[in-house]
Amino acid sequence: MVTPSAAMGIILPRDFVDVISIKRYEDGTVSSNDLSSCHPNCPPQPGYVRGFNHPCGCSCVPVPGEPGKTQLFSFFQTDLGGLLPRSVVDSFFPTSMVEFYSNLTKAVKSLKM
Repeated sequence: MVTPSAAMGIILPRDFVDVISIKRYEDGTVSSNDLSSCHPNCPPQPGYVRGFNHPCGCSCVPVPGEPGKTQLFSFFQTDLGGLLPRSVVDSFFPTSMVEFYSNLTKAVKSLKM
């Protein structure tokens, strides 16, 4: 996964190498979990800062008796890496999370369940 640069290029783009597991359960729950990994075929690339995802993920759980509604449970433990002060990098993290949840909403709506 690659994230774009931020703050007019002051914060370099990040790349991540993750192992992702997606599982659908009988009750309609969809769980997506991931963890960063190292692999010799995916070395750090010039121009990118290698980020690291500690165990993280999200579950979309159908609301019983309310078709079309879903509860979302998510947890993220991301180390964006780099040499900028953590407070500077973290100040841009909420914007990327808003984009993540917007994309997640679109993906869930597109699922045929």
